[in-house]
Amino acid sequence: MSDPTDLQIIKELNHNCRIKVTQLAQLVHLTPPAVAARIQRLEDAGIIKRYTIEVDLEKMGFMRQVFIQVAVAAQQQSAYRELIQAYRQDIRHHYQTTGDFTHLIEGAFPDQHRLSQSLQALSMVATYRVIDAIDELF
Repeated sequence: MSDPTDLQIIKELNHNCRIKVTQLAQLVHLTPPAVAARIQRLEDAGIIKRYTIEVDLEKMGFMRQVFIQVAVAAQQQSAYRELIQAYRQDIRHHYQTTGDFTHLIEGAFPDQHRLSQSLQALSMVATYRVIDAIDELF
Protein backbone atom coordinates (compact mmCIF):
# COMPACT_ATOMS: atom_id res chain seq x y z
CA MET A 1 0.00 0.00 0.00
CA SER A 2 1.38 3.39 -1.00
CA ASP A 3 1.46 6.30 1.41
CA PRO A 4 1.63 10.05 0.66
CA THR A 5 5.45 9.94 0.51
CA ASP A 6 5.36 7.11 -2.06
CA LEU A 7 2.88 9.14 -4.10
CA GLN A 8 5.17 12.17 -3.96
CA ILE A 9 8.13 10.02 -5.07
CA ILE A 10 6.08 8.65 -7.97
CA LYS A 11 4.98 12.16 -8.93
CA GLU A 12 8.57 13.41 -8.98
CA LEU A 13 9.77 10.36 -10.95
CA ASN A 14 6.93 10.84 -13.40
CA HIS A 15 8.02 14.43 -13.91
CA ASN A 16 11.72 13.49 -14.24
CA CYS A 17 12.64 9.81 -14.16
CA ARG A 18 16.36 10.71 -14.24
CA ILE A 19 16.25 12.71 -11.00
CA LYS A 20 19.09 11.85 -8.63
CA VAL A 21 18.10 9.97 -5.48
CA THR A 22 19.82 12.63 -3.37
CA GLN A 23 17.73 15.39 -4.97
CA LEU A 24 14.56 13.32 -4.65
CA ALA A 25 15.36 12.68 -0.99
CA GLN A 26 15.52 16.41 -0.36
CA LEU A 27 12.16 16.94 -2.03
CA VAL A 28 10.41 14.26 0.05
CA HIS A 29 12.34 14.97 3.28
CA LEU A 30 13.93 11.52 3.64
CA THR A 31 17.46 10.19 3.47
CA PRO A 32 18.76 8.93 0.12
CA PRO A 33 18.90 5.29 1.35
CA ALA A 34 15.27 5.53 2.52
CA VAL A 35 14.18 6.89 -0.87
CA ALA A 36 16.17 4.22 -2.72
CA ALA A 37 14.51 1.52 -0.59
CA ARG A 38 11.05 2.95 -1.30
CA ILE A 39 11.76 3.06 -5.04
CA GLN A 40 12.98 -0.54 -4.94
CA ARG A 41 9.84 -1.59 -3.06
CA LEU A 42 7.64 0.21 -5.60
CA GLU A 43 9.48 -1.54 -8.44
CA ASP A 44 9.27 -4.95 -6.74
CA ALA A 45 5.53 -4.48 -6.18
CA GLY A 46 5.06 -3.66 -9.86
CA ILE A 47 3.79 -0.16 -9.10
CA ILE A 48 6.71 1.33 -11.03
CA LYS A 49 6.73 -0.75 -14.20
CA ARG A 50 9.33 1.06 -16.29
CA TYR A 51 11.15 4.33 -16.80
CA THR A 52 10.57 6.18 -20.05
CA ILE A 53 11.42 9.36 -21.88
CA GLU A 54 9.16 11.95 -23.41
CA VAL A 55 10.11 13.33 -26.80
CA ASP A 56 9.04 16.41 -28.73
CA LEU A 57 7.13 14.77 -31.57
CA GLU A 58 7.10 17.87 -33.76
CA LYS A 59 10.90 18.15 -33.58
CA MET A 60 11.03 14.51 -34.65
CA GLY A 61 8.88 15.27 -37.68
CA PHE A 62 5.49 14.03 -36.44
CA MET A 63 3.44 17.11 -37.18
CA ARG A 64 -0.06 15.57 -36.85
CA GLN A 65 -0.90 14.30 -33.39
CA VAL A 66 -4.41 12.94 -33.04
CA PHE A 67 -6.63 10.72 -30.96
CA ILE A 68 -8.82 8.33 -32.90
CA GLN A 69 -11.84 6.74 -31.25
CA VAL A 70 -12.68 3.47 -33.02
CA ALA A 71 -15.72 1.19 -33.07
CA VAL A 72 -15.03 -2.25 -34.55
CA ALA A 73 -17.71 -4.79 -35.41
CA ALA A 74 -17.03 -8.31 -34.15
CA GLN A 75 -16.58 -9.69 -37.67
CA GLN A 76 -13.91 -7.05 -38.41
CA GLN A 77 -11.71 -7.66 -35.34
CA SER A 78 -9.10 -9.68 -37.22
CA ALA A 79 -8.83 -7.15 -40.06
CA TYR A 80 -8.61 -4.35 -37.48
CA ARG A 81 -5.70 -6.04 -35.66
CA GLU A 82 -3.87 -6.46 -38.99
CA LEU A 83 -4.41 -2.78 -39.79
CA ILE A 84 -3.09 -1.73 -36.39
CA GLN A 85 0.07 -3.76 -37.02
CA ALA A 86 0.47 -2.25 -40.49
CA TYR A 87 0.35 1.28 -39.05
CA ARG A 88 2.24 0.48 -35.83
CA GLN A 89 4.93 3.10 -36.56
CA ASP A 90 2.28 5.83 -36.41
CA ILE A 91 0.62 4.61 -33.22
CA ARG A 92 1.98 5.81 -29.89
CA HIS A 93 -0.65 4.09 -27.71
CA HIS A 94 -3.57 1.80 -28.40
CA TYR A 95 -6.22 1.25 -25.73
CA GLN A 96 -9.36 -0.83 -25.36
CA THR A 97 -12.11 1.38 -23.94
CA THR A 98 -15.72 1.31 -22.83
CA GLY A 99 -18.65 2.89 -24.61
CA ASP A 100 -19.69 3.11 -28.24
CA PHE A 101 -16.08 3.46 -29.37
CA THR A 102 -14.24 0.39 -28.10
CA HIS A 103 -10.69 1.46 -28.92
CA LEU A 104 -8.65 4.63 -28.61
CA ILE A 105 -5.57 5.25 -30.72
CA GLU A 106 -3.07 7.96 -29.90
CA GLY A 107 -1.33 8.60 -33.19
CA ALA A 108 1.56 10.73 -34.37
CA PHE A 109 1.82 11.15 -38.13
CA PRO A 110 4.53 12.89 -40.16
CA ASP A 111 2.01 14.73 -42.32
CA GLN A 112 -1.63 15.06 -43.34
CA HIS A 113 -1.16 12.62 -46.22
CA ARG A 114 -0.04 9.79 -43.94
CA LEU A 115 -2.92 10.51 -41.53
CA SER A 116 -5.44 10.52 -44.41
CA GLN A 117 -3.99 7.29 -45.76
CA SER A 118 -4.36 5.54 -42.42
CA LEU A 119 -7.90 6.88 -41.89
CA GLN A 120 -8.94 5.68 -45.33
CA ALA A 121 -7.65 2.19 -44.50
CA LEU A 122 -9.35 2.34 -41.09
CA SER A 123 -12.69 3.25 -42.67
CA MET A 124 -12.66 -0.12 -44.46
CA VAL A 125 -12.79 -2.06 -41.18
CA ALA A 126 -14.22 0.28 -38.54
CA THR A 127 -16.12 3.43 -37.68
CA TYR A 128 -13.97 6.16 -36.19
CA ARG A 129 -13.91 9.71 -34.88
CA VAL A 130 -10.77 11.88 -34.93
CA ILE A 131 -9.91 14.29 -32.15
CA ASP A 132 -7.12 16.72 -33.02
CA ALA A 133 -4.59 17.50 -30.34
CA ILE A 134 -4.19 21.28 -30.48
CA ASP A 135 -1.70 21.81 -27.66
CA GLU A 136 -0.25 19.90 -24.74
CA LEU A 137 -1.11 21.61 -21.47
CA PHE A 138 1.16 19.59 -19.15
